[in-house]
Amino acid sequence: MNTGPAQGKAKILVVDDEPLLREVLRDFLNDHYEVIEGASGIEAVRMASELNPDVILMDVMMPGMDGITAVKRIRENEQTRAIPVLMLTAVSSTPNRIEAFDFGADDYITKPFDFDEVLARIKSKLTRIRDFQKKPLSRLELGNLVMDKRSQEVFVSGKLIDLGPVEYGILELLLDSDGGVVSRKGIMDSVWKDESKSDRLIDAHLTSLRKKISEFAGEIQTVYGEGYRIKLKADTQART
Repeated sequence: MNTGPAQGKAKILVVDDEPLLREVLRDFLNDHYEVIEGASGIEAVRMASELNPDVILMDVMMPGMDGITAVKRIRENEQTRAIPVLMLTAVSSTPNRIEAFDFGADDYITKPFDFDEVLARIKSKLTRIRDFQKKPLSRLELGNLVMDKRSQEVFVSGKLIDLGPVEYGILELLLDSDGGVVSRKGIMDSVWKDESKSDRLIDAHLTSLRKKISEFAGEIQTVYGEGYRIKLKADTQART
């Protein structure tokens, strides 16, 4: 297990039960980041809490605790819930993607993958984190939905909603638009900063986000040919 310090570099936790793949990823990423390694979902949860990595790159299919369960545990921990998680898997079906996003994964990379693409996606997550940290502290409210940017928490009717970082970014973008339409390209540019993402990826994250805020007194509307917006339902507006 590689835990050597690399001062000044972002810390990437690579989790996979295949030692050869971990070695290849470590050798490729070492020039850019400090790389630490885990071999199971259980180790991923423990190391995320103990070492506070900047990004986690994790396989889905692992013995003991799989990657999706590990993401769920990471999101349940207040200390680790905001760490971006990129899933690595040989399974590319839409239901599997939605399940991963439901539990808080930020991205989904199908094996075999291009190493430059992995590097680009990690860079995208790190850029989004830096940009988020530069944003002014504030609180957004719409009906019974509250977003506290200081704590990076979202509440619906006072209940804390467990969102992954990408879901949070999409919701923040929609709330910031104050009812205006946000294009799919706008989501790509602002949340991922990567125009190579497919429409399916946005759809999967939106499906998961809508499910998680299902008790919100409004809705995320699809404006066909334009993008998305978030608004209170008509009956709610009439009562306010």
